[in-house]
Amino acid sequence: MGIVRYGAIIVLAGAVVAVAVSEARSKRPFRRGSVPTAFKMLDNPVSSAQGAIGGAQASSLRGSRLAALADGSLVIDGDSGKLLRLDTDGTLLDSMHIGMDAAQLVVDKASKRAYVTDRTGDRIIVVSPGKKLKKLSSFKTRTEPYGVALTPDARTLLVTFVADRRVSGFSVKTGKELWSIPVGPEPRGVAISPDGRRAMITFLSQSGVTRLSLRSNGAAPKVHFNALSAAANPLARNRFSRNKKNPDPNAGRKFIRSAFAATYLGNGLAVVSHQVSTPFQNTRFESRGTYGGGGRFNMPIEQRMTFVRETPELASSIRTAQATLPVHQPRAMVYDGRRDTLYIAGFGSDTVLALRDASRPTVKQRWLSVIPAGTDGCGPSALDVRDDGTVLAFCELSRKVATIKRPVKGAWNPTVTTSAELVKSRFSASANRGRKLFRQGNNSRLSGGGAMACASCHPEARNDGLSWRIQGKALQTPFLTARTVGTHPFKWDGGDKDLQTSLLMTVKRLGGFGITKPQAKDLAAYLAALPKPRNPTVSSSHAVARGKKLFNSKKIGCAKCHSGPKYTNGKSYDLATDLKQVDTPSLIGIAHSAPYYHDGSAATLRALLLENGTVHGMGKLRNLKERDINDLIAYLKTL
Repeated sequence: MGIVRYGAIIVLAGAVVAVAVSEARSKRPFRRGSVPTAFKMLDNPVSSAQGAIGGAQASSLRGSRLAALADGSLVIDGDSGKLLRLDTDGTLLDSMHIGMDAAQLVVDKASKRAYVTDRTGDRIIVVSPGKKLKKLSSFKTRTEPYGVALTPDARTLLVTFVADRRVSGFSVKTGKELWSIPVGPEPRGVAISPDGRRAMITFLSQSGVTRLSLRSNGAAPKVHFNALSAAANPLARNRFSRNKKNPDPNAGRKFIRSAFAATYLGNGLAVVSHQVSTPFQNTRFESRGTYGGGGRFNMPIEQRMTFVRETPELASSIRTAQATLPVHQPRAMVYDGRRDTLYIAGFGSDTVLALRDASRPTVKQRWLSVIPAGTDGCGPSALDVRDDGTVLAFCELSRKVATIKRPVKGAWNPTVTTSAELVKSRFSASANRGRKLFRQGNNSRLSGGGAMACASCHPEARNDGLSWRIQGKALQTPFLTARTVGTHPFKWDGGDKDLQTSLLMTVKRLGGFGITKPQAKDLAAYLAALPKPRNPTVSSSHAVARGKKLFNSKKIGCAKCHSGPKYTNGKSYDLATDLKQVDTPSLIGIAHSAPYYHDGSAATLRALLLENGTVHGMGKLRNLKERDINDLIAYLKTL
């Protein structure tokens, strides 16, 4: 049984067993090839000496899975699909069924109303959050609502939609959609500034955020898109960058991914937590056995956060500064404006990080605490702060709430307690073990140096929209949800006969020491239990019908290879590419799985149908008319 030590965090056969790192003991600097054990700024701070301007938005007005109340808390558990009402001790008082994978809630304490996004039911449910939960009303939305936030005047809800790739504003009074605008792929979190003039949308598979200038009259906002800088500091640059001897244009290029959350520290100052991926590290002296080609000691994925400064004179642009984070998969944040402290939860490391002076240039790590996870793991996916400074964290895997009390004077570490299991999981015991392992970071059995988890490239078991340098080839990250059962063989060359074999081989590619066959079986059980992704709204049913007819026709020939319930015949073909044989992928959820082809060389469905990639002759696509292309795209979005 191997033991790997990262500063004060010890990984014993993949389980974190040691506890907090305080600011007094976390002086070890960040070095390339090591998992950082402390927060460290990589750029000059963009915050001002006076700190937050205008104060922070009340935490209850931001979207989360958890909201602290004066007499307890409110939790949305996507596993069971239930809204849970707890008392101050974490005891369950009442529950209400919302819908499987219900995503976020926001509470208006003044009107005593909670608004909950039903991700599978396409609605917002309005609930009275008393000790006995009461449904007040609901209103229909677009497809797959996820993130939600309430404007400071409590008049407008901002909601993101995963399948429809939009953000909309809804009247709280009437439930009517006031406006809706398209955004990038895989939108998730939404944050609103304290003055209600700005908002920010985060994404899983896009290197940037969408910023909105909100209007007081409820009209559609002005949209600003800004990519967040991923390599502004020498520590962030890859030493295998492009040069004459290493001509690959993507070598050393970095991409921000898995930005689940953003929050404002004041008017014009926000933070975004995310990962930074370097899929092409080295093509000259590459390590063919690791992702990215940089070898076991070059981290292909790093955990970061970006401070975003917006000022009136920079209305259409921003200034940014990045920092390393000692948490894995930073999925949730909450800001305590009274104490100028920012808390960040590590979904993959079962940790919570506290940063003091968060809105000032002197921002510094206060403590890093591990949540006791037991056999199920914790997977903290939501945070909130009580008025007395106590932090609450929702453990998504164990379905418990952790209470983190600030260190008393003279102590380094906080006190952490957890509630009893609040509700039963819908997953089997094996699937739950696989779910825990899938997102586990800092585990050298899974990847070199513990830098990567399965969820690093497959957030929510989807894909990161990147092509990775693997064994001398550029290979696109495959979409996993609903694509693992009955779609063998696996890998882009069809080299792995079944899913368990493929999972064992993937861990070797990640540079890990390896997982056991029972663990691979658990991972497979988890992936098999995931539901089919939601399809985006298609405007014309007639276009879908025409597209389906074309897809199945001999004239086009798509169905010759993409047949059956998973839209694959399980065969491999010589497509005259850098692979001798290319496996026929499933088309389930194809609307969400860009880019396309084995190497990701087609950025969109339109590019795929126009053969604007490295693959040609896959079907009879050359004589397609413009309407044919539009009809095929409409049909493909329904798969």
